[in-house]
Amino acid sequence: MRQILTITSVVTITLVVLVLALVGHYVWQLHPWVPAGHAFAIGNWHFGDCEFQVWQRKTVHVTEPFADGLFVRQGTNEWQAFCFDIQDSYLPRVKLVPEKRQIVVYRDGENRGVYDMATHTFQRHGQAYTPMGIGNSTTPPGEWWVRK
Repeated sequence: MRQILTITSVVTITLVVLVLALVGHYVWQLHPWVPAGHAFAIGNWHFGDCEFQVWQRKTVHVTEPFADGLFVRQGTNEWQAFCFDIQDSYLPRVKLVPEKRQIVVYRDGENRGVYDMATHTFQRHGQAYTPMGIGNSTTPPGEWWVRK
């Protein structure tokens, strides 16, 4: 009888630890302790005469708390900002890959959109998209995606 209770106890403890680990991982991804509007730099790239930066901003939404922004500047012109994803993952892996006269934006291996170097426009995967202004800021992330 004791051996059965010991096995049952071990299984119960293992299941409880597993559930707590999964909940902990999920809460970590949401980062509830980070205030809305806080921005994290993800990466910098240079292609041709354009500079690219990717930033992630904490939003006010609980279920999808992060917005990912692509910032592009040609030469010394002003920055253009494009929101290419809204998600619940903190600091995703983002990669920009040049293909012909376009820059493809990948998040965690998934195509999230294409920046056209000739027209200086961004098209989210499957839909046209217009740039959002970042105010008079000379550097990203400026005031993009902050609702006042």
